[in-house]
Amino acid sequence: MKLRIHPSVISRSFFRFSRYGVFFLASWLFLGAQVSDPRFESSRTSESGLHIRKLKTDTWLGGRMCRQGWVHLHPNGTPAAFTSAVAIDLGPSIIPAGTWVLQDPKGTIKICAFPGDTEIQGHLCRGSGGPKGIATSFYPSGTLKQYFLHTDTVIQGIPCQAGLFNQYIELHENGRLKGCALSLDFERESRQWRKGTRIHLGSDGTIQN
Repeated sequence: MKLRIHPSVISRSFFRFSRYGVFFLASWLFLGAQVSDPRFESSRTSESGLHIRKLKTDTWLGGRMCRQGWVHLHPNGTPAAFTSAVAIDLGPSIIPAGTWVLQDPKGTIKICAFPGDTEIQGHLCRGSGGPKGIATSFYPSGTLKQYFLHTDTVIQGIPCQAGLFNQYIELHENGRLKGCALSLDFERESRQWRKGTRIHLGSDGTIQN
């Protein structure tokens, strides 16, 4: 007895094979494209769409010299998070080499973690380095926006408290103090504030609360 296979079965089988064959070929080509770049040891894409790659050596990416190791890239290729291999000049501020940097798809630096305590525009910003380091933020203009102190410090006549919770220092873009937690009881113009109170100031230096 001869086994007969209906032509429709052959057609469906061929279609399935072709479909999966094309799928596996496309997957192989896609994965190959991800790891074929000689600059990277490994590569993957996060759920948020960022490309996470490991650089073999210090490399220029999107106008930034990124240090050997892990780097996150926006879909347009601009570094999203990386350790800078060289100092970065923001105009009003200089970010030292070894700083962990976060920037937007346009390449504007938003947040960084300095490798150690770093002076920026006359303010000593607390550092620790790495992706989980103590954050310092900037305005798009490159001026200092927010940072943490290592020790209690008087800033523009206001005794500001050091710490890592509610003790962040805020600055207006013009450089005037915008907010801090008081390190001492404070009095100004017959008004009093207790130690630990967070005060808010206008861009002209007047206390708002």
